[in-house]
Amino acid sequence: MFFESWGEIVRIIITTLIIYPFLILATHLVGKRSFAKMNNFDWIITVATGSILGSAILLKDVVVVEVLVAVSLLLLLQYLLTLLSAHFSGFDKTVKTSPQLVFFNGKYLTDAMKDARLTCTEVEAGIRKAGFGDSSRVMAVVFEADGELSIIAKSEISNGLITKLRNESA
Repeated sequence: MFFESWGEIVRIIITTLIIYPFLILATHLVGKRSFAKMNNFDWIITVATGSILGSAILLKDVVVVEVLVAVSLLLLLQYLLTLLSAHFSGFDKTVKTSPQLVFFNGKYLTDAMKDARLTCTEVEAGIRKAGFGDSSRVMAVVFEADGELSIIAKSEISNGLITKLRNESA
């Protein structure tokens, strides 16, 4: 099972040489956001695109033109979703998750953490990764829409973004 035939190797090379320029062109046309780590919808498109393209390269019975159409349609739908989200805030709030304040001024916000399915251990790990050895120096921890934890030191609270989140979560 280590080698089937030179024909299969040639097929993989040709398919890859077709798909790679397509991927470069599609990324340029649709924008880098379609492959960036942004939110759950962007992540889904990235995984689906990778799966479809990987299948096209490795599987014998996949028609390359059908793959190009499928990926093009996914990227077009993603482009339209982000376009609608950028122009209509109500649409954006409906399809995307909002950041959640999960720690504020020394206290874990347990309801928000349960909603986000986060544990104290995960929040503490985020605090350590941000370079804090003690949570007493942290004003807030925000669970962002992309799944990352943003850590805000007490000295940085003056910008009002945390106050806005705090008011939304209350």
